[in-house]
Amino acid sequence: MAALTSLRPNVDTIHVFGVVRSFTGIRQLRNVCLFFSLYLVLGLNPISADPNITVRFSNPQFNCTTAEYCLDVEFQSDQTGYELFGMNVRFFYDDVILELVDFRGFLGGYGPIAPNPPGNTYSATAGPSLFNFGGGADYINGAVQKTNANAPPIFISTSGWTKLFQICFVVDDPNADENNFCPPVVWDLEANPANGGFLPGGAGVVMTVVNGSGSANALEHVSQYNWQYIGNGTAPYGQPVSQTCSSIVCGTCNLLVSNILDSGPGSFRDALTCAGNGDTIKFASNMAGATITINSARLLINKNVYIRSSLTPKVKFTSAMAGLFEISANKTVEFKDIDITSGLTMPNNDGAAFKNEGILRLVNCGVYKNTALPTGQYLIRNKPGSQFSLYGSCFIEIP
Repeated sequence: MAALTSLRPNVDTIHVFGVVRSFTGIRQLRNVCLFFSLYLVLGLNPISADPNITVRFSNPQFNCTTAEYCLDVEFQSDQTGYELFGMNVRFFYDDVILELVDFRGFLGGYGPIAPNPPGNTYSATAGPSLFNFGGGADYINGAVQKTNANAPPIFISTSGWTKLFQICFVVDDPNADENNFCPPVVWDLEANPANGGFLPGGAGVVMTVVNGSGSANALEHVSQYNWQYIGNGTAPYGQPVSQTCSSIVCGTCNLLVSNILDSGPGSFRDALTCAGNGDTIKFASNMAGATITINSARLLINKNVYIRSSLTPKVKFTSAMAGLFEISANKTVEFKDIDITSGLTMPNNDGAAFKNEGILRLVNCGVYKNTALPTGQYLIRNKPGSQFSLYGSCFIEIP
């Protein structure tokens, strides 16, 4: 089934305690009353309303090995005996603080459906204007569904909360309070759910429940995460609030680069040496626009490591010697929002910026030729068995 992109049909439903709006004749109304009277006389339940299903983020977890911040996605119903069939998973977060990794940890036969991977749209203005974020907003548009009909049912709790999957991020903010980390993540649903999502014409979060071999409507509600509604339903719709906070501290290793030195405390080389497998190296705010010049020895990266910045202007690396970075076989290294100027000629033309024997990923990065590098020298040399990927807006100068 494709993603749940449409709202329920605009058809009035008969509710016991509601107003009967789909009958205009007195005779028809009398027949309806007689119908419900017979239900009551025979001891039967009246036609039930659509269940109210509430979704929330909960239980923050930080993995020091992978440097990932994960949240459980949990559900609650006001009626017993309901399973989630499918959901449009739509939410916003502050791009300065977090970056989506993936949906994972599915239980009970659930899994992602199109769009898969989820769409991720950035807006510099939506963050402050809609949600009072400190930075721009990323809008995630994904979907999940019960894809294995033979899996044992997971009925949504009416008193507690039922976990069905997780959503994981990496922490982008180099100045985050690691002892008291409270990032806002905002479900795409207005305070009045009947209004749909925050974007013009958007349905926002949509959920359906299992009905036989198909699905039936549910009434959507959300419990926001570190964010609260304010005002009268116009922008800004709410503001961050520190409600669910946790520690993302991992030992005493300093992974925050705070100076441009080639080595020593606060340097990139020191952070790289200290980093463990799967760690993320970040940059202090004073490093915006700074250039780190390597002149003692090439930087050998023999572990899985993520080198991420969110600063403007970008942090820059350059080299005054032969080469700059060497990535060992079977190691994953990611650079994000960083500009790199190559070193000088490498033996065997092995890559004046990168000698890559592992898995190199560049996200919103520029790779430039050192003005002293002769024509014909590779900036990036991908050795046999290596992998190289570009994401976002990247630029590689032709040497």
